[in-house]
Amino acid sequence: MKEEEQIILDVNDTPKPMTWFALSFQHLFAMFGATILVPYLVELDPAVALISSGLGTIAFLLITKGKVPAYLGSSFAFITPIIVAKAAGGVGAAMVGSFLSGL
Repeated sequence: MKEEEQIILDVNDTPKPMTWFALSFQHLFAMFGATILVPYLVELDPAVALISSGLGTIAFLLITKGKVPAYLGSSFAFITPIIVAKAAGGVGAAMVGSFLSGL
């Protein structure tokens, strides 16, 4: 049986088109799932999370001049603070807190 090839890319390497597509597709599902699931779990509007992550990603790419490929999405680390902020000050407090922490 042939040994599996291990793909190793350096920082400045570009993957082959099919590898690039497969990795991009994997990243899409991982980040989209998290960006939708976190707002759903804390009972906030997923549309706000999607537009915020999109705008944040565009700003990040402009600031780094596209040298760092990244997508900025939701984080499961913020679930507890969002729930606490909602309990203390309502949905508005949670949204303002999320916005400020993003800045």
